Amino acid sequence: MKDGPREQVLAFAAARRGQSGIVYCGTRAKTETLAQALVQAGHPAVAYHAGLEADQRRQVELRFQQEDGLIVVATVAFGMGIDKPDIRWVAHADLPKSIEGYYQEIGRAGRDGA
Repeated sequence: MKDGPREQVLAFAAARRGQSGIVYCGTRAKTETLAQALVQAGHPAVAYHAGLEADQRRQVELRFQQEDGLIVVATVAFGMGIDKPDIRWVAHADLPKSIEGYYQEIGRAGRDGA
């Protein structure tokens, strides 16, 4: 089923409504469409990828650090240098390129110990 991964991410986010999270995607286009689907489902969500202007990327980074409950749908570049201890969850809409990448990405959640 083509919408299977999207529906899984939407259900995962719905079960964690109000919590900050990151959804990793393999392509820029997928970050945009999945962020839009999350917004349509009532979640505060934004896309983040290298195709955004530098100011747009900084705005997303700032919002994510300051806003509770924001979901960032991003390519793997997001999270490097982000110091937000209360990221509650990380999901993958696409498989990471390596097991090392997977561990690095999921390690961005729960840095506050909760």
